[in-house]
Amino acid sequence: MTGSRRILALGLAALLSITACGGTSPPSASGPTVPSSAAPGTQSPSGPSEATLPPISPDPSLTGTLTVWGWEAAINTLKEVDADFAAAYPNITLEYVVAPPADTYRNLQLAVSAGSGAPDVSVIEDSHLAQFVELEALADITDQVSPYVPLMNDYKWEQAQLDGRYYAMPWDSGPVAVYYRRDVFETAGVDPATIETWEDYYEAAKTIKAEAGVPMWQHSKARNFARLFEKMIWQRGLGYVDDQGAVILDKDPKILEVLEYMGRMWEEDLALDNEEWTDPWYAAFADGTVATQVEAVWMGTFFKSFIAPEAAGKWGVFKLPVWQAGDVQASNDGGSQLAIFEQSEQKEAAWAYVQFYLGRSESQLLMYEKQDIFPSLEPTYEDPFFSEADPYFGGDKARELFAETVAEIPNANIYTADYQEMNALLQAEIQKFALGEQTAQQALAAAAQLIRDQTQRP
Repeated sequence: MTGSRRILALGLAALLSITACGGTSPPSASGPTVPSSAAPGTQSPSGPSEATLPPISPDPSLTGTLTVWGWEAAINTLKEVDADFAAAYPNITLEYVVAPPADTYRNLQLAVSAGSGAPDVSVIEDSHLAQFVELEALADITDQVSPYVPLMNDYKWEQAQLDGRYYAMPWDSGPVAVYYRRDVFETAGVDPATIETWEDYYEAAKTIKAEAGVPMWQHSKARNFARLFEKMIWQRGLGYVDDQGAVILDKDPKILEVLEYMGRMWEEDLALDNEEWTDPWYAAFADGTVATQVEAVWMGTFFKSFIAPEAAGKWGVFKLPVWQAGDVQASNDGGSQLAIFEQSEQKEAAWAYVQFYLGRSESQLLMYEKQDIFPSLEPTYEDPFFSEADPYFGGDKARELFAETVAEIPNANIYTADYQEMNALLQAEIQKFALGEQTAQQALAAAAQLIRDQTQRP
């Protein structure tokens, strides 16, 4: 089986597996999908103040009927810019095809396999992007996006490129922080400013449980999706594999330290055992029976829109604790990009669409202000909107905090072409660990060996 065909088969199998087990994303109708969002090291030396956006000179004579695929929240957000795009390109017609994420990916895979039927443009989550890049399903847009490379979050380009060529353009990023219930912390007498390390977080969890009777976070045992684990190792610049593609889950002691840390929270009853994206999980956030949530910027969208809209002012946000002094206070979860498919016969019009929606500060800011999808385009962070206090978060400047955080996100080899399969294999072993059926070390060793066996990685 060739590499491309193997990746395609793995992708289809993984999608079926994820769908069967309930998925790892929230309902797409309720907000951006859990992005399943990328990786960096140091941010590109050209910051927003040192580089300017390429000018866009719309060609009103450009014609075409573009088909754009995505899920409901993403498409609704893109539509915020449609009126401006129509004014700039009056002879380009847009046809959106809306489907849940799993269906979108399944249909994309089938179209790629068949050699026809793909859209001109599609939203693709960072966690799925590398797979389509390696399948050679996406158009090479290196020349078009090159001026934007220093203007967007550095880590976002990792999944969009292969062998120095670029095949997608970043849209939303998933910088992670700690959301916390102000009322619970106050009842327990815990000042969030004192939580500088993960050990501080653990000590605060014990105090909050003792004084307020509230668990620190929600973390399912039997239905664990390994997303929290990924966020915590991503903060350390670690993933499933190293830069050479070799599996490291059972090799790096820092990875073991993370899983053992999570185990302490379970063992000491500091975690609420609710499955993600279920009614009990939502209810705990709404009624204050959980103290924190370690999650990406898009979680705030869900709090405000459908999980806990009546809890405005009761939530706050602070940066991630560190494992040791000097560590970054940043990680990622989710995120997505726009890609043009190689099958498209309207690549010029498709690029006009991608550039207009993602290459203009006005477009990205409009989508962020209207739909709360955090932009990857760094010049947008200079807008006063980012420095405004957010009433929902008790006056915290949450947007400013996330803009600072995204610049520190380290590169980590998590969203690889076979990410879906590796994540599914790891989930099962973490679940066994959480249920007391094996140690953390045994869980990582078992997951690592299964990944090696099924992906032919060293």
